[in-house]
Amino acid sequence: MRLLRSSTTVAGLAAAAALALHADPAALALLALWSGLTLRAAQRDRAEEGAGSWIRLALGLALACRAPGGPAAALLAALLLEIAVARLTAWAAARTGTALPGLDVHSLILAGGRGADLLAALGLGAVILWPDRGAVVASALAGLTAMGAIARASLAVALMRGVRDEA
Repeated sequence: MRLLRSSTTVAGLAAAAALALHADPAALALLALWSGLTLRAAQRDRAEEGAGSWIRLALGLALACRAPGGPAAALLAALLLEIAVARLTAWAAARTGTALPGLDVHSLILAGGRGADLLAALGLGAVILWPDRGAVVASALAGLTAMGAIARASLAVALMRGVRDEA
């Protein structure tokens, strides 16, 4: 499987497994490793496009196994929305031949990619360290993820309209 070739991906999926199995020290260490590898890949400009979304989805599933309920379900829904919007945006850009901004858009909400990976690692680390605040942290992650996905979708629609209007 192409997704498992990267050590960053393996570390992220291992962190998800440790989180789901309530292996808190291992999960914290693996989240830190995943964050470090993500930063290193970003510096070398070798980060895989889209792999982080799937790892965040695996981490969200692990959180749902660990603490089922509304906040975990909202986080999963927001992550699925993020993946769907990314696919739809890529399809629309390829169809029209438009180059959309990458992951380096300078906006807190549109951070996506590596910034979202680091935020997810910090949030899940907070869930492990302060389990009584888990619902609040998961809700915050869900809200930020959903806002980012909706902002990306509106940016893509605006760019597609601009291309259509120019034609």
